[in-house]
Amino acid sequence: MRAATEPPPAAVFAGHLHLAAAVDASGRTILGHQSFRAPFHVGKGYWDGHVLQVRVINATAGILEGDRLELAVRAGPGAALLVTTPAATRAFMMKAGIATCEQRFAVEAGGWLEYAPEPLFPHRASDYAQMTRLSVAADGELYYVDTLAPGRVGLGECWAWRRLRIGLDAEAAGRLLLRERLDCRGDELQRLAAFHGSAEAWFGTVVMISPRLVPDDGLWEQIRALHRPGCRIAPTRLRASGWIVRVVADSSLQLRGALESLRVLCAAALPRLASDLRRV
Repeated sequence: MRAATEPPPAAVFAGHLHLAAAVDASGRTILGHQSFRAPFHVGKGYWDGHVLQVRVINATAGILEGDRLELAVRAGPGAALLVTTPAATRAFMMKAGIATCEQRFAVEAGGWLEYAPEPLFPHRASDYAQMTRLSVAADGELYYVDTLAPGRVGLGECWAWRRLRIGLDAEAAGRLLLRERLDCRGDELQRLAAFHGSAEAWFGTVVMISPRLVPDDGLWEQIRALHRPGCRIAPTRLRASGWIVRVVADSSLQLRGALESLRVLCAAALPRLASDLRRV
């Protein structure tokens, strides 16, 4: 094994993205700290009156064999931050090795963080592992979105990846709300999609944590009403004011439409969602 201080091979990216949002003297959110290294690049932030919108760009074609990526994003006390991406993330074919990504998102007291990237597309023979940890203070708020494509559908390449591992831990006020792990081959999810009558399946997961989310909120039934043929939606309450919403759609357009509708509905309870993602 290489020593921890030994640099990785030249063809491998050991990229990182570190962002910390803070509040300036005028009450606006700014990036108090930012550090990034290829393949990540951060565009100029934009304060839209509700949140600071930041676009994260992958300056390379996508994720390659051997890449080791790290994201650490924090919304400080009272800060309001929205992080998104302009294009899908692609995990390319890997002959033997794997690529890994460690993600940490934290919200401090009175802060708000929304993370809404475009979907992950695992290409043929890719092997990708992603671990995400969410940590929210007692009066912090988080809206986290994670989406997965079945592959390059337009090229007739579905469910062709070698292995995909996705982990998610979420805690609020120091209490664990959620711990889940997915570890599967593409053909395993293909059989599951076929069991539900779909050749394709586009997956979406939305985790919401906020003291504004109360168990008897009428919003709950409105979310359930988004369920329809070709787009299955299942909300679940987590303890300590947390909700998770699962979406399984038959096409990318249906998934995108369901997530947009969900975001509009939830804006009634979570005012920071009033920001327009298209302005990014």
